Amino acid sequence: MAIFWLVLVVGVGGLLLVWPAYRAAAGLDRQAAALRAKGENYDLQARRIASLTIELDEIRHRVKTGLKVIPESSDIAGLMQTLSMPVDGVFVHDQMFQAGDVREAVPGGELSARVQPLTVEMVARFDTIFTLLRTAESMPRLLRVASISIVADRRQEYEDLAVAKVSIILEAVFDSSSREAR
Repeated sequence: MAIFWLVLVVGVGGLLLVWPAYRAAAGLDRQAAALRAKGENYDLQARRIASLTIELDEIRHRVKTGLKVIPESSDIAGLMQTLSMPVDGVFVHDQMFQAGDVREAVPGGELSARVQPLTVEMVARFDTIFTLLRTAESMPRLLRVASISIVADRRQEYEDLAVAKVSIILEAVFDSSSREAR
């Protein structure tokens, strides 16, 4: 009987002492497995974050370099001032600006954007005409080139120079609906 009680006391004591430690060890094993899985996912997530960061930088660069702002007004006076070149008789012989009437940017469309044409007529050297077009193209606002007409000017006083008469119609795109909503 003493052996029975000894086995029972050792068994119950062992059970009371070992079982909590076994449960704690099993819980720690589960936590370790979860942390290992998170560690494996961390590497995947880190690579995914790196690729998304690169993609975001590319999109930001595209927005900064490729997309233009659509202002709230046509600001034709500002365009004239920016595109105006000094009439010096060498590079620019004559220059004239004429603003047109405001109309829808897309006739019959649902867009609220509007355009105001600006006709630039000038007699100038070809490189100056190109500079004017590059200036218009490099502006941060959306500006459409509706038409370009270039004709070589063969007058006697220009015979030594590559002078042309050009008529460029630019359309200043603007969206006044955001100002009207205020």
